Amino acid sequence: MWRAELDGSTIHLAVEGGCGGTTIGIQLARQAIQDGGRVLWAAPDLPDGIRFSQIFADLNPSASSRFHGLNLGGNLDLALESLSNASNMLPGVSLIVLDDYCPDSGRMPKNVIEALNKFTFNTKCTVLMISKGGEAMDGTPLIARGRSSLNHDQVWLLVRANTNSIRTLFQEQNEVSLRLEEQGFILA
Repeated sequence: MWRAELDGSTIHLAVEGGCGGTTIGIQLARQAIQDGGRVLWAAPDLPDGIRFSQIFADLNPSASSRFHGLNLGGNLDLALESLSNASNMLPGVSLIVLDDYCPDSGRMPKNVIEALNKFTFNTKCTVLMISKGGEAMDGTPLIARGRSSLNHDQVWLLVRANTNSIRTLFQEQNEVSLRLEEQGFILA
């Protein structure tokens, strides 16, 4: 299984639609829980139950009680405030995942950027923000919308490679080839 370093940083993950951004989030959630942490997942919808159960299959069923889903609908400021309160009240939160937190296309709304910057400034654990990327005009595979406005430590780009199951994850200085399988991403 592919693993990432969960070091308290804020990661902005921009993805091509349908190439596995949510799966990376679920996989990092599994990793955080496997390492003894707690995960807060905030999105308009919970992750697909089948994909979730495939990735969490080999964990003790009681471990999944350290996965907490919150609805990210409605007023984003209030949702992020609730998320911040939950991260402060629950012991051992090591990862917060914000999935599909902004519109799929166009410029990232200013209110979303402001709310996220306020939230990440006050958060002490790893934060993974997953959104659809934008079309690049400079020959790069994808752009992270809001890259210059969002407070983040790292920007990752996830794109589909030439075959259906292979993805390329561009991290700050690394390019990682990943194969998508039922149990999640493995190094290709």
